[in-house]
Amino acid sequence: MAPLRPPPPLNNSKKRKEAPTNSQPNAPKRHKPTDHGQKTRDARTLSTQTTSKAFKNGELDVSAFVKSRAFEITALEEGMARSKKALNRRAFQQVPKELRRRTASHNVKRVPKRLRERGKREMADDNTPTVTARRRKPTAHMRLRLETVKKLRALGAKRNAGKDRVKPPVADPNGAAPKNPADSAPDQQQPVKTLAAIKARTPKVKQSLLATPPLPKAKFRKRQIHKSWLPTHLFHAKRARMTAPSASLWRFSIPLTPTAKSYRPTHRASHARGAVAWDMSYISTLQVEGREASLIGMLKALGVDEEELVGRQGGKWRQGRRVLEKFVFEREAPHDPIAPVTMMWCRDPAEQSAGTVEMEKRKRKLLLRVHPSAFYQLWEELLRLAKVAKPAVSVEDLRFEIGSLEITGPGGTEALLSALWPSHPIPGPLAKGDTAPTAMDIDSGSSNKNTVVEETWSALAGLTNPAVLPKNALLSFNVQDPRLHHPPRTIKLPRTETEQHKLLELIASWPVDTVQQHPELFDRKARQAASAKMPSQKAVNRRKGLAAPGEYPEPLPNDPQIPVLLYTTAPTNPDRGAPGRQSPKAGSWTLLVPWKCLQPIWYSLMYYPLSTGQQPRFGGLDQYRQSSFEAGKAWFPGDYPGTKAGWEWEYAERRKREAEWRKRPKGKRVNYKKVEVGEGGRGEVGVGWGCDWERLVGGPPVSHEGVEAAADAEKSGKSGDKSAKGVKTKAQEESQEPPQQAPPKLPHLTQLPARQALALLATPPTTTIKLPPHIHLPSALITIRLTLLTRGVPQPCARIYRLPSSTANPELRRQWLALLSSNTRNHTQKHGGKHAHPRNLPKTGHGLPQHVVQQRLAQSLLEPARAGEETYPACPGEEDLVGFVTTGSYDLAAGFGTGIGSLLVERVMGREEAGERHLCVVRNSGTGVARLGRWEVI
Repeated sequence: MAPLRPPPPLNNSKKRKEAPTNSQPNAPKRHKPTDHGQKTRDARTLSTQTTSKAFKNGELDVSAFVKSRAFEITALEEGMARSKKALNRRAFQQVPKELRRRTASHNVKRVPKRLRERGKREMADDNTPTVTARRRKPTAHMRLRLETVKKLRALGAKRNAGKDRVKPPVADPNGAAPKNPADSAPDQQQPVKTLAAIKARTPKVKQSLLATPPLPKAKFRKRQIHKSWLPTHLFHAKRARMTAPSASLWRFSIPLTPTAKSYRPTHRASHARGAVAWDMSYISTLQVEGREASLIGMLKALGVDEEELVGRQGGKWRQGRRVLEKFVFEREAPHDPIAPVTMMWCRDPAEQSAGTVEMEKRKRKLLLRVHPSAFYQLWEELLRLAKVAKPAVSVEDLRFEIGSLEITGPGGTEALLSALWPSHPIPGPLAKGDTAPTAMDIDSGSSNKNTVVEETWSALAGLTNPAVLPKNALLSFNVQDPRLHHPPRTIKLPRTETEQHKLLELIASWPVDTVQQHPELFDRKARQAASAKMPSQKAVNRRKGLAAPGEYPEPLPNDPQIPVLLYTTAPTNPDRGAPGRQSPKAGSWTLLVPWKCLQPIWYSLMYYPLSTGQQPRFGGLDQYRQSSFEAGKAWFPGDYPGTKAGWEWEYAERRKREAEWRKRPKGKRVNYKKVEVGEGGRGEVGVGWGCDWERLVGGPPVSHEGVEAAADAEKSGKSGDKSAKGVKTKAQEESQEPPQQAPPKLPHLTQLPARQALALLATPPTTTIKLPPHIHLPSALITIRLTLLTRGVPQPCARIYRLPSSTANPELRRQWLALLSSNTRNHTQKHGGKHAHPRNLPKTGHGLPQHVVQQRLAQSLLEPARAGEETYPACPGEEDLVGFVTTGSYDLAAGFGTGIGSLLVERVMGREEAGERHLCVVRNSGTGVARLGRWEVI
């Protein structure tokens, strides 16, 4: 007989089960909520005793009464000590919040110096194990090495002691007392021959040879066998994540990102308040010297515009007053693009007085700066051009002689002013070490032209945006050793309207163009003298100790004169003809100094107290890419896949994403085989973890096995879908192949500058286009900036499609254009697409009038479909694929998702119809939902 079941509960209206009580035997134990205030209450609770025990039969027991009061007094003292330590934080909890080292191991070296002694006491009181207690014991091999080092040191000390030992006097063979050479008669002394020091000749500079890195110290020499350190390596190695020791980047050890959280702080420091600095010494520097005609011919062969070389537009650049950035190409066919190059002419002080004939025969110097990933490619092209140039041209590698840094943000100019003190004394408080002079201190009629540039630089205090200066303005002067003014002090900024008006007048007049002298940074002797005269830190400390309290040491005649070059970088693309989108990013300063003189300048920048608070931040490679992305600028080489360096970067990133994809289990990684790509198609277009430019240029691969299998399926009466199950697509084959070791051959791509791209897009389709010899239209790429008109964020490797044509698929085109309603466009421009669609309709019971409810209902019916709905348009087919997104993320400066990508110009030329202006469809790799966007050339 089955056991009787308990009757159902009378109240069946409760859908949620009641919590089990303690009376039930099998009830699970519930977790009690954590009481965070219990520790504080326990620390502040005092133990007491009642007075009833002190009375016996109505009589006072003195001993019991005294014991009770003694217990309460002891409890009060212990409670005071507990309450004092209850809310006390240890030394390891006093680290700033944004630093991640606050959760590090118990190592007192990881906390600021002011808290280390306190941390040691707390660890000793709590008996906390230190790092030294857990240090591993030396192995047998390590013990042998330590013993060998000990023996070698003993032998070296013994050898040095033998050298210093005085030789005994020589004894006379006749038995006389030993004679001291100093006691002999003057007439018998032999003349001492003093050998004059041999003066070595100045080594001749060997042209057309690659430079060798400077010899590091012995203890750091083994770490720089296959790579080189930046001048600020020790600073970054303690505060940032560096490239792997076995996988250097561009033959340098480069900081990638700070260990502290830095994505949003970097955005705020570069836009709102503060400053961000980067050590850009890995950028390669070359110098070309020869006659001006030969140098102009060399640049013309590299693809530089003729208007910049001989026209009126490049007049100030040829005079050494401005900086020019242009994209260069190879000389021989197929004229592959190399990289963007920054060019600076050396201004000759005697060029104004010299005649035309003398100017043609005079040799000039040209400084070229290029990214290290394209250095060897440009170096080989310059050597080929130098051999055929007449008159001859010399090429010199200055990679390890000139270092550089870049700083941006509202406080960038202020921080540079505190670190770069001109060598010549300037009238005003700057010579005393307090503040910098303002624009009012500059005497426009000064006869000494050497000090006008320095006075102009010192008068830029209060400048928050270098972009307001003349475009690509160039400054050159000499500065003092920054260590003499360390720690830096906050400079005086203009406060009154008169001072600010003077600053605006100075920017408008810009007297530097008329008095700019010969930059000493181009002179090898000046660079070597500045590096050789740098005193040691002990000598600097000695001079600072002799100075008066609160003042800096006075400059001396033998102090090093550090030559510097300063130029501004505008936030917009210099190759762009028409002004584009006004980016919120301000301009930046780029500083060129001798390689060995960069480190003291860097420390002065990093420890400068800004007038707005805090100190300038430092950035790594990720922060530099973030800054370029927020400014709407393409970053080389990642955003230039049409170059050799860009293709190598894309291939390396592709292998990294593939390795990460393979590490995930099959259930937690994207299945690229089943991605819906639109119109019933499945399978990602090309390689899912990369930008498949090979497939875009060459087209989809033709599989003969698939064609035969489909033909057999038709004969046997089977459906195409079932027969396709046995056919492997390219995405499936790629996912099963092992990672490749060598990059594949670069597809023949060409990266077009913005000016040529805009000219091609503006040409009517019926007009015959005459292209330059270095442009191959079927493989030409243009760099674009992408903005989504609705929700969504473009990710790297996203696919970019053009709208379907009105003849091939008019219905799908109409659906995509329906998303471009006036309401969506206006709302996207104001709010960045965060709430592009209207809110859900309120219920009728909220008390709204009936006509308002009907109006909102009609508005919702007129709005386009949302992503995920059945009426949402599908993604276009592979025949409409035009490019890929190389960099994409949420843009903090714009407030919505943006991206940088490249398009195949042949597929977008003449395809725009009525109502379409650079519209496109963007679909992230591995997803089936596409978004409507708009692109513009940068």
